[in-house]
Amino acid sequence: MKNNMRTRIQNSDDLRTEILRLRTVRSEIEGELKYETDRIASRFRVPLMLFSKVNDWVSPMFKPNRNEPGSLQQDWVTSIFRIGLPVVMNKFIFPRSGFLLKSVVELLSQNTAKTVNKDVVSDLINKFSEWIKSTKRKKKQEQGMEDYGIPPDSETY
Repeated sequence: MKNNMRTRIQNSDDLRTEILRLRTVRSEIEGELKYETDRIASRFRVPLMLFSKVNDWVSPMFKPNRNEPGSLQQDWVTSIFRIGLPVVMNKFIFPRSGFLLKSVVELLSQNTAKTVNKDVVSDLINKFSEWIKSTKRKKKQEQGMEDYGIPPDSETY
């Protein structure tokens, strides 16, 4: 490369000359960088192709079905439960337990969290809201039933 010393620019011709010089220096540096990146990429091309082929061959064996609860296409509720449930259990329910118990709790809570999804949560919320509505109806019916007939302990026969 040429000397990177600053040249003194005194007029517009000097400025144009310096711009052309800097453009050529930039193109030389870009060419060297492209050559180096191509050389590095060629070193990794064969191992990456081999890894890709092995991955394509092996991954269908271990890929879960989309309908399976543990699949990668999980909804946001399942993801929150898979992360939050072990943390809550270990932090608040088993705070002073050992490593072995915390590991068992984490494994069990991970498996439990796979079964929880947004449909299960919405069903629980619907059942709870129906239960609340049914208790309100019972209270209204009890309050609405006023009997003005003869009391059972009256002395009239």
